[in-house]
Amino acid sequence: MQRSMVSRASDEETAFKLVHLYFEEVARQGFKRTLDLDSIINAYLYALGRLRNKDKELGEIMHLVSAEERQLSHESRAEVLPQVDAKPVIH
Repeated sequence: MQRSMVSRASDEETAFKLVHLYFEEVARQGFKRTLDLDSIINAYLYALGRLRNKDKELGEIMHLVSAEERQLSHESRAEVLPQVDAKPVIH
């Protein structure tokens, strides 16, 4: 139980830092003249949600990568990296 509390605090701090960095960059480049509280809160909650779901998202990505690797494992090296016989022409 204690470990999840530490992880959650870390996710919240990371989300805060990400949002802070994002809005600093937006302000620095002058993309948006005014920032309202709703946009800041929405950005924070979005970042926090993504951080809390990172294990699930990484699991899904790893599953897709493994499936792609299995599919590609049946191809030969020549099929994956075809050799070019002709030398490049330099003008």
